Amino acid sequence: MKVVNIRTFDTIIDANISMGRLKAEGIDCWLADEHIIQLDMLYIPAIGGIKLQVSPEVADKATAILDTDYSDLELDDKDWQ
Repeated sequence: MKVVNIRTFDTIIDANISMGRLKAEGIDCWLADEHIIQLDMLYIPAIGGIKLQVSPEVADKATAILDTDYSDLELDDKDWQ
């Protein structure tokens, strides 16, 4: 199966947040090199960080989802119930 790296991360937390965002949108994705980074953070520059990967068919959609800024989104009280 062919995959495309759409993002790289220095921390496992940031990588998992982005992966969770894509999975919530129904996009299959994977993290590469996450376990190596967990062993020793000094490996980050050597291997290029944790890579978020998707299939080439959904790469543009996945990138658009991750590029969306929700910081000014206003929610009503009903949105939390």
